[in-house]
Amino acid sequence: MRNRGCFGLWTLLFLLLCGCAEPRILEEVGLITTYGLDLAKNGSILGTIVELKIDPRAAQDVVILETEAFSIRGIRNNANKKSSKRLASGQLRVIVYGEKLLKQGNTGIAETLTNDPSVSDLTYLAMADGPARDILQVKAKHIPDIGIHLFDLIDQNTKGKVIPSATLQEVLHSHYAVGIEPIMPILRKEGKEGIGFTGVALFKGSKFVGKISTHQSFYLNLIIDKYKGGIKDIKIKSSKLKPRNRRLNKTVASIDSLDSSSDIKLINTEKPEFDIDIKLSGRLLEITSKVDLGNPETIKLIEKAITKSITKEIEKLIAYCQTKESDIFGLGEIYRSSVRHSKLTDEKWYRMFKEAKVNVNVDFSVKRTGLIE
Repeated sequence: MRNRGCFGLWTLLFLLLCGCAEPRILEEVGLITTYGLDLAKNGSILGTIVELKIDPRAAQDVVILETEAFSIRGIRNNANKKSSKRLASGQLRVIVYGEKLLKQGNTGIAETLTNDPSVSDLTYLAMADGPARDILQVKAKHIPDIGIHLFDLIDQNTKGKVIPSATLQEVLHSHYAVGIEPIMPILRKEGKEGIGFTGVALFKGSKFVGKISTHQSFYLNLIIDKYKGGIKDIKIKSSKLKPRNRRLNKTVASIDSLDSSSDIKLINTEKPEFDIDIKLSGRLLEITSKVDLGNPETIKLIEKAITKSITKEIEKLIAYCQTKESDIFGLGEIYRSSVRHSKLTDEKWYRMFKEAKVNVNVDFSVKRTGLIE
């Protein structure tokens, strides 16, 4: 079994206390709302901390602190030397990892871990497309507090199913459990004053091994979660559907009011084979073809084309993850719970997942129709 401990260290080390029984006056405490972790040149960790000051005398409410150390505890201790207030992590909401740090995988960090009850299991984790410090150093008039901005950005997009959820609790479960790998949304600095999502990071143990786009994350959500609401543009192909715009040379169906459910079954234990059944319905809001939506046969044609397109996209996603040996779908967990005495290990499942057969069955139906472009 491979060593998964290091990845957990980066995350769990944020659960350390500095004098947990010590009473604190709010005005005397600097609240850490966001951490950024990057790999420094000498092999140490560069920590970027967003500190919120609750002090009417302070010139500014939010302060960015940077320091280097070989451990998370060291980063916090060194940051305390630069702060006029005692740093506390009770309001920690987001942890951003630099891409190079996660690419390295095992960094050899070793710390004594102590659970901090003040840190929420719902703290969001994310990876930066580049250095984490670049994300936390963004300054703009519409972002007075980068910590709150990042939390709101991740929170609303997670709840809107734009990106899959990656809380502290979820990432730790996926990291330590055999048969499932963690995921994180990827943040990127856009221009001088913007921050946006570029996709989802895939892991093999503690190491970042690949990424999928935000477009593909929609199909990931269809597999691992129930979809409620939202909107999605889906490219479809059919010889009977003629694009209204010849320049596009394709038909796009815009679906909203989405409602989905998924079911994964292990159907062959000798050579792992799974059935993934997805039921999806939605309102056909718009379509870029000249069609008669009052004709039931036309609706059936569109449903068939959308079903085929979604099936193909999901198959491509699964195939890509197999090449990276990153089971972000949890197929290994299903195999382990279904096969008694499987004695499944990470290394064993990597080999099995890579060769596993996955049958994707999609059933899409149109609830009702809206407008035609």
